Amino acid sequence: MKPIIRKVVKELQLLLLLGILFVFAMFQGGFVSWFLFYSMLPIILYLLFIPFYPISNWKIDRKLSDRYLETGGNIEVTITIKRKLPFPIFYLVMEEEFPESLQYQDIGKKKFQYLSDQQSYNRKRHIKKVIYPGFKKDFTIQYRIEHLPRGKHHLSDINLRVGDPFGFVECEHRFDSTKEFFVHPAIQELKWKHQSISLEEGSTSSHIHDEKLTNVVSGVREYIPGDRFSWIDWKTTARKNTVMTKEFEQEKDSSIVVILDVGGIQRSQRIVFEAVVEWTASILQSLRKKDQNISFYTFGKSERFFSNQQLQFQFPAVQNYLSTVEQEQVSLAERMATPMKELSRGSVILFVIHHLDELLVERLSNWKNQDYTLVVCYVIPEEHLNTKEEQYIRSLRLKNISVQTVSEKQLMQDQWEVQASR
Repeated sequence: MKPIIRKVVKELQLLLLLGILFVFAMFQGGFVSWFLFYSMLPIILYLLFIPFYPISNWKIDRKLSDRYLETGGNIEVTITIKRKLPFPIFYLVMEEEFPESLQYQDIGKKKFQYLSDQQSYNRKRHIKKVIYPGFKKDFTIQYRIEHLPRGKHHLSDINLRVGDPFGFVECEHRFDSTKEFFVHPAIQELKWKHQSISLEEGSTSSHIHDEKLTNVVSGVREYIPGDRFSWIDWKTTARKNTVMTKEFEQEKDSSIVVILDVGGIQRSQRIVFEAVVEWTASILQSLRKKDQNISFYTFGKSERFFSNQQLQFQFPAVQNYLSTVEQEQVSLAERMATPMKELSRGSVILFVIHHLDELLVERLSNWKNQDYTLVVCYVIPEEHLNTKEEQYIRSLRLKNISVQTVSEKQLMQDQWEVQASR
């Protein structure tokens, strides 16, 4: 209601000005008075028309340079505006408010040097562009969003405002031009420190292998896309009339489960959680390249599970999930109280966590007693690694649970390293 009242007041002021000029010309007379009136007449009529200009009839189209990016990347946004009438426009102001998910900046690995400083990660974003269309029917506006944070981002409303050269009157309209894009967590080069870990109850210690052990055949199974041609068992294939491939000891016995902690009694700073997600994504990608039999879990308010099949052949879906995962007010320790039937004995379970307390230490100890081999990657700022935290870590190590603390020093390295030492 207020914008309409302001428009009416502006129109009345302009009409009053026009009336004063006309009365002045009528009573004063002469060339100068009428010249002043007629020279101002088209300008005032132009000003009178601007508030009623049908800007809402414009066609707006937004294009993005890419829909899938990596954290720290940049995106180019192009807004194309089309109109039918070449009405003269002195200036056009485009404004856009970005969603909350974009109010952060990701500067790559350098951000981890501020692991305990949340303010360094925050960034207030707002875009405002001014162009001078004149009589053009079609024109474009371009801008760039830099240092993109992880997430699924929506660009929605665009506010356009036109006005006269003197700033007397304006006309504006908000357009809905929704576009979304995904920013995946950055995947860093990751090295596994070759420490012996048990892969099966009663078996000798074994390394995490760089390739499958293909020298010991343990059985056959149906063909899965991605299996090597040399693995096909031709005799069984001919007998069953279905393509069958050999199953090897490494594939059958070695099972690595990666569990991402998305909870926490107290919410960690966002930059710490970003480190947890990137560390997890890098581990999954590294294990995929090594052709390991892996699965991936998150224990939030709702449990998410990705099988080895999904990780091997549908990894973009996993990346999209890691782009959108957020920290929740749940306790990993409480979720661990319920046994997981999907986990086979002898599995290597790798936890990536950002919070450690007495209850979680107890739960991890209980899982260790169920014949699992546990590896814990604990992401924590150096200044938060106090005596209490050291005590928790020492308690886990005394129970033969491998614990690796990941602080600014490890995150800033050119090559990340996962240590499975106790």
